[in-house]
Amino acid sequence: MSDGAYRWQGHAPEPDATRVAEIDAAWDDAQAHAFAEPARAAAVERIERALGAARTGDLTEAAAQLTHARSVLESLRPESLEPRRGLAGLFDSRGARLRRFREGYQRAATSLADAARDLSDRVDGTGRRSGALDGAWTEVRDTVADLDAHLAAASRRLPGNPPADGTAPHPLQARKEALDACRAAALQSLPLIRGAQNADARTGEVLKACTDGVDVWREDWKDALGLSGRRPKKVRADLVRMDRVRDDLLARIDRATAELTAARARRAEVEGRLADLRRPL
Repeated sequence: MSDGAYRWQGHAPEPDATRVAEIDAAWDDAQAHAFAEPARAAAVERIERALGAARTGDLTEAAAQLTHARSVLESLRPESLEPRRGLAGLFDSRGARLRRFREGYQRAATSLADAARDLSDRVDGTGRRSGALDGAWTEVRDTVADLDAHLAAASRRLPGNPPADGTAPHPLQARKEALDACRAAALQSLPLIRGAQNADARTGEVLKACTDGVDVWREDWKDALGLSGRRPKKVRADLVRMDRVRDDLLARIDRATAELTAARARRAEVEGRLADLRRPL
């Protein structure tokens, strides 16, 4: 988050005096009921744009890919390379087990490579969405600044106290209240937009960790199974090493699955709150 974002967490800066003077100089009593309508409409449109950006990028398919990858890994257990003991072992060939395991590994490696490519595309998608949300944050911030300038100009035109004799209030008073409400909604949307960005950033990180883990697993097991370069006649796979790499990838998948669940909840909350802010406007 930029320094500018931090400055906007508590309160917005004072409106630009030159801009306030420009608005005041263009004042038209006949248009008091629609004062600052372009600024108000821009704020509403930009909140809508932020809501649209937050809604893009369904995480359901990413979660499905992680579930699939876990299932594939669970089906390949290095201990199955060891022949059975006792009488059953008399008819159990280490070479046959290795051949079957290699075939299973190659099918799994192809499947996990496809899943990793899909997840990599989704990592890129989170980056693009983060950029869109960053642009929406800047646009909403700018509309708050513009509304502040209009509100400051309106305050110059309003009497200090409301009429006490029962006469109708100045038409600008109701308009100012509507602008105040719009400004408050825009200001409250800023941390929500950042919240959606943060959820995407964490999701991208854990998915990237999974795609990296798939690459490590494929190369490590390929080497352990004698499938790298010239194939040796005999292979004594390091089961401890294979288990370690497999368990590491499973742990990455589990962390990513948990993060996706949390991210979906956070994004649903952000979407709901942005929609609530937009609705009365």
